[in-house]
Amino acid sequence: MRSLYPTRYVPHQFHPNSAPRHSPSNPGIPDRCFYHPAPLTKRNTDDNAPGRSKETPDDLRPPKRKRTSKFLPRPDAPSFSFHERFTDAVPMTTNQPGYLGPTSYSANLPQDEVNAFVPDREASMASEGSDYEMAHQHPLTKSMRVQMATEVLKCLRYYPLLQELIGLLQQYAQTCVVPLPLEIDLINGLGSIVDRFNLVHSVPDPRLVAKVLDNSSRPLDIPDGLKARDFHQLCTGDNIRLEVLGFVFATAGRAISFGLANYHFTDPANPNSKSRLIDELLRASTTCTILCTLISPVNHITVWMWYENYMFTVMMSGFSGAPSWRRFGELASQLYALGLHREPTAPNVPTWLLETRRRVFSTCFLQDKTLSTFLGRPIRLSKRHADMKLPLDLDDSDIVADEATLSRAIAALDEHGWNTERRYLRTSWSRMRCISATYREEILDVALSKLDSDVERQLLDISRRIRESWDAFPEHLRYWPNCWNEKITPYICLMMVIAHQTHWYNEFIIRKLLDQGQTPITSNLELLRVSTSLLSTTLTLGTIRDRLYDIHKEFLIEVILCGIPSASVLATALQEQYRTNAPFPPGISRPETIRMLSVLISHLDAAAHLDSSSAGPGEANYNLCKKASKAFTKIVDHVLEPRAEQVTPCTTDTDLDLNLDLFSAPGLEAFEGMEFVAGDDANIDWGAMTQWTL
Repeated sequence: MRSLYPTRYVPHQFHPNSAPRHSPSNPGIPDRCFYHPAPLTKRNTDDNAPGRSKETPDDLRPPKRKRTSKFLPRPDAPSFSFHERFTDAVPMTTNQPGYLGPTSYSANLPQDEVNAFVPDREASMASEGSDYEMAHQHPLTKSMRVQMATEVLKCLRYYPLLQELIGLLQQYAQTCVVPLPLEIDLINGLGSIVDRFNLVHSVPDPRLVAKVLDNSSRPLDIPDGLKARDFHQLCTGDNIRLEVLGFVFATAGRAISFGLANYHFTDPANPNSKSRLIDELLRASTTCTILCTLISPVNHITVWMWYENYMFTVMMSGFSGAPSWRRFGELASQLYALGLHREPTAPNVPTWLLETRRRVFSTCFLQDKTLSTFLGRPIRLSKRHADMKLPLDLDDSDIVADEATLSRAIAALDEHGWNTERRYLRTSWSRMRCISATYREEILDVALSKLDSDVERQLLDISRRIRESWDAFPEHLRYWPNCWNEKITPYICLMMVIAHQTHWYNEFIIRKLLDQGQTPITSNLELLRVSTSLLSTTLTLGTIRDRLYDIHKEFLIEVILCGIPSASVLATALQEQYRTNAPFPPGISRPETIRMLSVLISHLDAAAHLDSSSAGPGEANYNLCKKASKAFTKIVDHVLEPRAEQVTPCTTDTDLDLNLDLFSAPGLEAFEGMEFVAGDDANIDWGAMTQWTL
């Protein structure tokens, strides 16, 4: 695979003392010439120079001959002048501060009536002016930037496929970060450039490369009253920008990974074409993030690009991968710099843009809690520092419609912002899961606290509000087991399952935190009940088959995020019940628990043989699924063995302690340190855990 970066650039090593020096004490030098480090600043005072006295006036010295030396200056040697400007400098617009809050330096400076500080994103963005004043040199030279941008533009040779993929999102994707009509306008807006420069069949023209870099270095100003359907004109066509390319490539790459347009990759003579294209699109999108970080002032498309690239990176590297953690850190930084965590107070923000901002923030807020829970690390986006409202439950077509249509759609919502027509909209899932994420933040705040009576009270209060909020969700959005048999598409049912799991995993974490091992787990009805619900709901996804959209990938993600932790609690309960012979509480069936674990084991084993599961040998999830399957199999086999009368349940022969309690820790971090049978020496690889619907 070709490297993302161009050939390494080794700068010329300039040393002030590298010029040839002729010692005045050497009698063989013509005219006794000597080297002076700064001849215009100080008179020579070398007492050892023969035939020269420090008292000799300057006008009595013989005229100096022009020195000829075999050491000629190198043509590429740098020359510095105080009158020269940087030839490859960063424009000041690139380093604009972005959003400035009420405690910022700008707010504390004296203000006149004309320039009074207004704590608003729009006012803050322009607080430093926009003159193209040179600040410092680019970390990447111009030639390097040109080469990287050229490689990015080469991906437009797939333009017809990219256009088809983003068109298919209307049918399958349920939680796009921006309204889909905007995405479609962006990809269609690139068509004129693709045709003009014949990018499908030829390499990018240097003039186009220069145009893209120049456009990307300019601020993206959104005029007051701009219509949604005209937005693409600011960043496509002659105004084409790297941010749009990075956003489109990441979105299309994720679509390919989830099986859309699979019929393009069925040529047996080219079996690796799909994986190579996915890799190329990820590389191109990541290159765009690198370049935009260096040359582009932060704007809305920058945040969209970083979000899609983060999700694409998680798909390849997993939530535990260092690239994923770094990507989200940059995404959070860009989001704060744009002020997306605050409701804009300026009255001139178009409604469609306001609703898009809210949807972007709510989606990023959810991803922050998912990543922090999985890794057990502090959150980056806190509701305590944000006042962005939930997006209204509007259809994408209404968001980008004219103002009158949008106003009618808003007026038709209920008092809480939900649609009243029992419609399944993309924004519905963003609203639901963002609400669930607010409870997750509260739980994470106390997760590392010492559990005392006050913390226990806090957790039980959160648990009560979690149940109340679920009942407050619109009835048609709440998952019910029989939804698969009704006239609802599998993709809507899939989203109901994911929303259900996101919400009730909060309750699972609470019950795990409250369970300190002081009472038998077989008597902890609440923990067993929520674990059974999570596992059984997860397993329903294993029966769905769709040839156009790879639901199995979604299923495996839910298995890893919710299935394995909940199954670990149930397996531990089976171990305990086998040792103590204590019955399960009413409502918890031992045979049903064993059956669910057996089905889970079969899915974990089958994942290694599915091309789309990301759990085959050599892939990210392989070791995780393999080890979980082995642990659960040992327990199920053991508890199904006939009891030997002469052997007490507490002997070491029957006590199979695999420490499965660790599997159910809130972040799944407990796999570390688990020991398995000899021969299984592969390191834990957390895997590519993302979902197209995340």
